[in-house]
Amino acid sequence: MQRRGFLQGLGGAVTGLGALLSARTGRAAGNHMSSGTGGGGERILGEGRSRYNHVRVVERGSVRTMLFIGDDGTQYIETRIDRAHRRSLDLDVFRTMLAGFVVRPEPRRILVLGLGGGALPGYFFERLPGLEMDAVDIDPEVVRLAQAFFDVPKDDPRYRVHVADARLFLQRAPAEARWDMIVLDAFRGVQVPLHLKTAEFHREVLARLAPGGVAVANLHNATRMYPHDRETIAAVYPSCYGFLSEAGNQTTLVASASPARLGVYALRDNARQAQPRFDDVDLLGLCARYYARRDWERAEVLRDDFPAGNLAAAAERNNGSCLRGCTYR
Repeated sequence: MQRRGFLQGLGGAVTGLGALLSARTGRAAGNHMSSGTGGGGERILGEGRSRYNHVRVVERGSVRTMLFIGDDGTQYIETRIDRAHRRSLDLDVFRTMLAGFVVRPEPRRILVLGLGGGALPGYFFERLPGLEMDAVDIDPEVVRLAQAFFDVPKDDPRYRVHVADARLFLQRAPAEARWDMIVLDAFRGVQVPLHLKTAEFHREVLARLAPGGVAVANLHNATRMYPHDRETIAAVYPSCYGFLSEAGNQTTLVASASPARLGVYALRDNARQAQPRFDDVDLLGLCARYYARRDWERAEVLRDDFPAGNLAAAAERNNGSCLRGCTYR
């Protein structure tokens, strides 16, 4: 699976970003809160439906999870936090995505495309004093549940939440808007919509990076799309760095606006500089999982499948549910 690994049953062990739960039972619910219980002592805290998703928030012990529910009852982990360890990242892939700070250790403005439950932007916001944060999600129900159950703020002037398609947000942002780090995490089920994967999209991301800024993306490195994603990103950004997840089945790419490539000693120096902010993650250990080898076969660069003036219609089409798999032309 491409999203957050694979989980056999609700009690299984997560192996990566976007775990798929094999449990196919659960309460059908509309756009309302619920205090019911699931199997194994799991409580349903809230639920909602939109044109994009069926979203459920559950809690077992101190672990709270946002799930996307497929038409067949399959559940995909969107966000998971352990409320007993609020200052830590619970998922391997989120810890690996801190590689962005190994390349750009002191960002002042961060944009996260794909809010989900807000675990990653919330972690950044808490640990980086003075940070200016923007988070974008297309689904108003995801935003509502994230604010209700995952402590995403509603009215903090430094943590702004936007309900919009990620690419349309970039196009409509003020001309002068630039970010030091842009995190690409706008999944639809187990896939990223095509208009958020193409060379044209990445050029728009690159244009919104401040000098020396970085774009951070997670890729499952055993899928058929991985070579296309690697070729596409390499074709756009001046330099790129790959970091393996702890489990090894995912790669975090840090694509930089700077053509000057950092060597391993510079990356380690950056890790030491950023480390005091992230006392729960070993950034030097993360540096050890940096690799420069080519681990993909040559593939075609992904391109928009629509005329430049038709983005809004293409986004509407591509943002249809991908829980059963997206078709890329």
